[in-house]
Order: sequence, then structure tokens, then C-alpha cells
Amino acid sequence: MHHHELVEQVHRILMDNLPLNSGKTPSGWVTFDCPMCSDKRKRAGVIQSGAKISYHCFNCQYTTGWEPSPKLGQKYRKLCEALGVSNKDIHKVVLDLMKYSEELEIDDSTEYVYTATSFKTQQLPEQTTLVEHLDDGHPVKEYAKQRGLLGNFPLMHINTSLYNKRLVVPFMYNNELIGWTGRHVNPPNKETAKYLLNTQPGYVFNIDRYVESDRDFVIVVEGVFDAILIDGISVLGNGVTPEQAQLISKLNKRVILCPDRDSAGKDLIQTAIELGWEVSFPKWAPECKDVADAVSRYGRLLTMKTITDSAISNELKIQVQAKML
Repeated sequence: MHHHELVEQVHRILMDNLPLNSGKTPSGWVTFDCPMCSDKRKRAGVIQSGAKISYHCFNCQYTTGWEPSPKLGQKYRKLCEALGVSNKDIHKVVLDLMKYSEELEIDDSTEYVYTATSFKTQQLPEQTTLVEHLDDGHPVKEYAKQRGLLGNFPLMHINTSLYNKRLVVPFMYNNELIGWTGRHVNPPNKETAKYLLNTQPGYVFNIDRYVESDRDFVIVVEGVFDAILIDGISVLGNGVTPEQAQLISKLNKRVILCPDRDSAGKDLIQTAIELGWEVSFPKWAPECKDVADAVSRYGRLLTMKTITDSAISNELKIQVQAKML
């Protein structure tokens, strides 16, 4: 039996026994009610990536998976049993893996567990300084003041031709620099990129703040500036990767999405529903298109209160509100 046949056998024993009403997310997760807990909102998901297969429940946090190995982990077998796979079929896969182990292209002999991406430490260029140390009147410093960002976060300025007119926000994880983004304060033309993003897959901006926080909820937004202004976290766009979803799930907090009021925000809302997050639709003035606009109009504390007070978890109500964006 060849490598690809063994991989297919392990995958199929799980995939062929999923509930008939399973759904599928744009990022590739197959979602369904977790058989390991009382989940009734399809908060469990399985994803295939090459020879690897990963399972995670965002309700009970049951996590397992497999990558090429002569062993089929106990948690993976229990999941298969809960999905109705017979002991006979499970034992056949276990024996085949042992019997034909030499055919497997093995990277690790342990059970594969789906974990968040690890991030590589990076270094800012030598020409970097804190925005607060720039002269008054400097366009980058004035932009930070105008946006209400100065003093709320260690903003940077990089004195190079590429970043000279950009406000730089460092990306930290476990107190280490792992990337940054640079926002042009006055793009001269449409060809000039508004943002230059230097990040790593799976990163969630400002998530360090919540690892040991006593706050029982976390607000998820799209933009970095939005996150800074309300002390939330940013997924750096209008999508959520599986790695980001698990990183947020590990906080074990009430998760509230506050989407931008545009078509991109609607895509993020659908992902939030799939992950079992709450979604907030604050009744702000029509000109408030995102959190930053609301903070400018109402202030930080009132904006945060309107977000938490307006959060809803009922899927049907979320869908109705989303259509009104």
C-alpha cells in the first residue's frame, strides 16, 4: 500500500462519516455539530491540508488530527467512534498504518495536534524612532494626533524612502516583534499603496493584550487603528484564517465582532457566525463607517459600551441585521 493510499484511508474514515448537513466555509473548513459535546450550532470543523487533517471544536475546544505517522492518536480514534465509525474499521486503519509504515513520508511520529502558527522574530530598521519623539508639525506625528492614536500605542516612524511618510504600527507576539504595518499619511496618487503590510500567517494584532487580561470579552475588528482605539484585536482584513480563529478561541473569552459597514464586513459576519462569535450592530450615526469614525464622534468608552450592548448571538437576527448594512 502506497503513501497516498494510507493518507486517503485515514482521511476518509473521518470525512466519509461526517453528518449529512455539514457546511463548508470559504477557507476550507467543513463544519458540523461537534459529537464530543452538546454543540448545536456547527461550531466544530475539520480541514484537510495536503497529507494533514485537523479537527477543532470552538465550543468544547476538542482538538485532534493526523499527519503521516504509523500511529493513529487516541483522540482521533475517539472522534471517529463518536461519529459512528465501527471499531473494526478503526482497527483496520491502525493495523495498516503499522504494517505499511515504511511507505509513509514521516515528519513526526507523534499525533498531529492543530496549533496556532509560531512566529519568527523580526528587527525594525535602524532608522526607526517613536512617533512621540518626532518634531511637532511632522506630517506623521500630526496624522497620529488627528486620528487620536498618539499616546495609546507605541507608534513608530522609519526614516527610509519607503516608509518616510508612513505611520508604522509594530506587531508584537509574546513580547517579541514579529512584523509591522505602515500607513501612508497622504498618498500622492492611486498607485501608492495606502498600507504596506509586513506580517506572518495566522497573526492577530494586539492579542497579547488579552492573554492574561481579566476582561471577559474581546472585540474583533478589521483594522489596526480600530483595534488601538478601543483596545480590541484586529484580524488585519475582512477574513479569518483557521490559525487566527484558534488563536482567538484559546483566549476562552466572549468574542464580539464589530464589522465595518460595507460589503467586506458582510463576509466577515458570515465567518463569525460559523465560528459561534457574537456580532455587534451599534446604532451609530450614518457617517460612522467603522470603529474609528465612532470613536471620533462618541469617544472611546461610549463606543465600547455601544458595541458590547448591541452584541447578538442569534444567527437569524445576525443575518437580518447584516442585510441592512
